[in-house]
Amino acid sequence: MKKTSLIIFEGPMCCSTGMCGPDPDRVLIELNNAVKKLQEDFPDAEIIRASLSFNSQAFLKNKEVLALMKKHGASILPITVFNGKIVSKKKYLEYDEMKKLIVGKKKK
Repeated sequence: MKKTSLIIFEGPMCCSTGMCGPDPDRVLIELNNAVKKLQEDFPDAEIIRASLSFNSQAFLKNKEVLALMKKHGASILPITVFNGKIVSKKKYLEYDEMKKLIVGKKKK
C-alpha cells in the first residue's frame, strides 16, 4: 500500500512559522499548527512543507509543480499536492480540508 503524501509547495520565506518579523503572519501560524496536528493525527502519512528557501529540491522533483512555476512564477504558490495530484493553487488549505483528503484516501 502506497503511503499517503501531502506536500505544500511554498514561496521563499525567512521562517515557516510566521512568527518572524514585526507582524506575525496569521495564515502561516495557522498552517504551521494545522500541519503539526495532521502529523500527530496521521503519523503514517507523509506531510511536508517544501519552501523555495528550505527545500528547493522538492520543486525540482515534481515536474508538474516545476512547469507551473516556470509558466506563472512564484505567484502560483502555494501549491498543495496530495498523492501526486495538485489539489490547490494560490492558497493554503485549512486543517479540515487537508484532513478530508487524508481521511477520504484511507476509506478507499
